[in-house]
Amino acid sequence: MTLTISDVEQWKPDELTTAGTTVGKLSGSLDQAVLGAVNGTRDLGTAHTWSGAAAQAADTRMHTEQTRASAVSQALLHLQTALGQQVTNLNNTKQNLLRLRDNAEHPPAPNGAPSDLPGFEVGPNGHVDATKRMAFLQEHRGNLSDAQFWGLIGDILLDASQREVDITNALKQAESVAEQAITAVNQAKTEIDNAYTGLGDPVTGAGAAPPAPPAATVPSAAAPPAAPPPASGIPLAGAPISAAPAPALSGIATGGGYSSHGSSSHGGSFHAGGGGYHGGGYATTSYTGSGSMDDSIPTAMPSGDVAQWIAQAKQVLIQMGYPPDAIDENAIALIIQHESGGDPLIVNTTDSNAAAGHPSKGLMQTIDGTFNAYAADGHRSIFNPVDNIVAASRYAIARYGSLGNVPGVIAVRHGGSYVGY
Repeated sequence: MTLTISDVEQWKPDELTTAGTTVGKLSGSLDQAVLGAVNGTRDLGTAHTWSGAAAQAADTRMHTEQTRASAVSQALLHLQTALGQQVTNLNNTKQNLLRLRDNAEHPPAPNGAPSDLPGFEVGPNGHVDATKRMAFLQEHRGNLSDAQFWGLIGDILLDASQREVDITNALKQAESVAEQAITAVNQAKTEIDNAYTGLGDPVTGAGAAPPAPPAATVPSAAAPPAAPPPASGIPLAGAPISAAPAPALSGIATGGGYSSHGSSSHGGSFHAGGGGYHGGGYATTSYTGSGSMDDSIPTAMPSGDVAQWIAQAKQVLIQMGYPPDAIDENAIALIIQHESGGDPLIVNTTDSNAAAGHPSKGLMQTIDGTFNAYAADGHRSIFNPVDNIVAASRYAIARYGSLGNVPGVIAVRHGGSYVGY
């Protein structure tokens, strides 16, 4: 089952209460009708209006029908219970999802940002789009320094990422609750169908359940199946859901291997916006994160923004004392290609690092701890592509001796598949 926010918004759980009340009344009416027939037959004998073998046979038949009808009545009560058990769960789940959506569409502005900063756009499947929010900040950055601007961009992206995770998890929870409700009601309906079949033909009795001695309760041989499990097995709003990877949704995809410093394949990452962020001479590549990148070795420096970012980062590294020949532009380009597809605003939300609270971020997918340890003075914005290249390159050189020795680079250059670093 795949639900959208609109699907859940149209839920009307309180109608189940009305249906349950109707079913309960039907069960009571059935009990009264059968009891009236049994008492009427008995009264005929008591009043000596009817006696003998025929009267005894009629009395026995009515008690048999009472037993069979009791199974139907109990099955109806089980359906009433199944309907009632779902109301609170469905209502709580619906309210939680709509609250998360509304909060994402009307969030507070980060400290230092314009107070009229627009909210996020939330898609039907829970994707949270930060494009308009970031574009507005770019247009109204005023006297913000580069560090302040990139810091606010980072805050917006992380906020969008977390909100998307919360909303998509709430949608999965809604799917689980809906499936539980359907299962419970279907089980009760099956019980009713079986009990009704046990009544047999009303005239001949053909197909009816075997007669049993009259009893105050239904004998075990004719007892209906057990009632559906109680609602305690259904996750309530806010309860944790399965830790299994979620199916790929817009903006969040499964996949992405773990690496020691937090880098992973961009296949399991969050992307703000539908097609990259543009502003102030800054632009992402056209990669959208919808599939794996080509494993071929870059034969020349990439063109456009990525080439400029690498060139700028190389100058920063040279100024820090790194030999020019130690800065392997092709290796950097290959890492960027596989880690982010050239998107400097990417945040991985699906790997073990994200689960531990420190997701991989930026052009070369570093976690905060690694970035902070290797960032150069004056270049400490993880979402700034140049700053990210500088820190990630310093980390790679420190750990592997050179950029060319990064495991993923070696693997691809020898015809293998890229691995995270």
